[in-house]
Amino acid sequence: MENGFPIKKVLICGKDISEYAVVCPKGASPFLTEAAETFVRIIREAIRQELRVMDEDGAAAYEIVIGTTNRDTELVRQSRASLKNDGYAILGEGSRLFITGGNDRGAGYGVYSLLEDYMGVRFYASDCTVIHEAQTVEVPEGIRVLYSPVLEYRDLNWYDYIKNHDFASRNKVNCTGGKRTDVPDTSLYAEGFVHTLSALTEEPHVPDVQPCLTDEAVYRKVLGNVRKWLAKNPGAAIISVSQNDSYPEGLGCQCEKCRAIDEAEGSPMGSLLTFVNRIAGEIRAEYPDVQVDTLAYRYTRKTPKTIVPADNVIIRLCSVECSFAHRMDDADCEENAAFRQTIEDWAKVSEKLYIWDYTTDFAHYLAPYPNLHILWDNVRFFKEHNVVGVHEQGNYQAVSGEFGELRGYLLAKLLWNPDMTKERYFELMDEFLQDYYGEGWRYIREYIDRTAQKAAKSHMHLDDRPERYLPLESDEDRDFAREMTGLWEKALEAAGTEEYRNHVRKSKIQDEYYNLYMDFDGQVERNRALYQSLKEFGIAYHCESWNLPELEDFSVEPKIWSKYCREQAEAKDQN
Repeated sequence: MENGFPIKKVLICGKDISEYAVVCPKGASPFLTEAAETFVRIIREAIRQELRVMDEDGAAAYEIVIGTTNRDTELVRQSRASLKNDGYAILGEGSRLFITGGNDRGAGYGVYSLLEDYMGVRFYASDCTVIHEAQTVEVPEGIRVLYSPVLEYRDLNWYDYIKNHDFASRNKVNCTGGKRTDVPDTSLYAEGFVHTLSALTEEPHVPDVQPCLTDEAVYRKVLGNVRKWLAKNPGAAIISVSQNDSYPEGLGCQCEKCRAIDEAEGSPMGSLLTFVNRIAGEIRAEYPDVQVDTLAYRYTRKTPKTIVPADNVIIRLCSVECSFAHRMDDADCEENAAFRQTIEDWAKVSEKLYIWDYTTDFAHYLAPYPNLHILWDNVRFFKEHNVVGVHEQGNYQAVSGEFGELRGYLLAKLLWNPDMTKERYFELMDEFLQDYYGEGWRYIREYIDRTAQKAAKSHMHLDDRPERYLPLESDEDRDFAREMTGLWEKALEAAGTEEYRNHVRKSKIQDEYYNLYMDFDGQVERNRALYQSLKEFGIAYHCESWNLPELEDFSVEPKIWSKYCREQAEAKDQN
């Protein structure tokens, strides 16, 4: 641009932004302070204008007022009262631009929305903020923008969001793995997040080992520990009373009393929900604002015939058995039929229905996982079935060597606005690809499209081997794999800058891993180069169970890395 910065001029309600000061409440929360500081920093980087920041005791001819202050007018108060779920309002009135919310999170989200929607700012990753070029950016006079998100709980369990809560907040994610993003080291939950019955019964956590839910001693111990956890965490809004982890064949307690309830209700959720409802009833008077969260997971997924969740119980339905190569509402996908029926059943009886969804291959973090085309459909499907909270679990353990940045960004946008059109979703995808990867972005978009089309010919689960959904068996498969590698090479050649090249190189790891996993054929030096790239980019885990092996012998191919790690761990234990 002419002035050497992305934006030449910013007008706020008809006045140049240089005439404005930023006003924050006295004793503003760290979250609101961070939002204001981000706004000031972005303006400095966009147009080289340093804005003055003051509290309510200061005064300026023109003011950008953030949060709840002594400047509030009747319009501001009425607008704020109409908001819910971290909603925000942006209001132009007289010489002031008000950015407010039903809480500090909402006000901060209003700041970030102003930067995104009017100033072309994009928060793609914790280390990648982009300001789009413009001659003039204008926030119109008399602006009236009010927005309340549909989802009250927006939990994105991808590594960059977990490790960088300020970044997560800029994309309006209010939770990561049960931790609030607006207050450092503060959990939305009292103590445990999920699979908490082992801790509440003070027993070791063993998958498929479930406590007896009709044993009064078990109930009294769990109730006592629920009260202890809530007393220790007075700010918690949710207490988890959830079954221990389970394999697909898990059954729950099989004693005579538990089985009698489950058989009468037609689901093992019968005994669990009876237990959870009783806990919820006991704590209601003492903790009227606390919800009790329990999983509908594997063997408890099916709704009981007559028992319904209490109004202070959250049912968290898990999509663990689904095929993620297809939309959940795809009538032609038999593997998703049971989940479709289950969510419809829970939607009829639950006042608060949450979803635990899965968005990576936990057995192969580094492999291609072509689910980007169904994310819009699935989040919209959740919203249409009365879901009010979504936890999107992904690669939470390490930097991604696949599309972690892109997938996290798109999921954050969908959780904030599940009503966006599909066209808008793909516009956001293309915009990200262009801004993040440079001139070769169209090759990467072609790779995304074509791998999704190929994976959709079969099924793709949360812990599949790559050959399950991207086979390499026929000449056609091998030609396809070579073409996909060629697309990455073209994207790398066209990248343009070192930053773009590094982004392409990091995401290209998925293609290198796939090729070496599927057809190693003694490619020791290629395997060494892949391993060095993993180390260079700080990619510490290749799957959920094992971190990256410490390799000196690069004839150890990716297909046996997990086996190699297990053998090394066993040998270490023996020594």
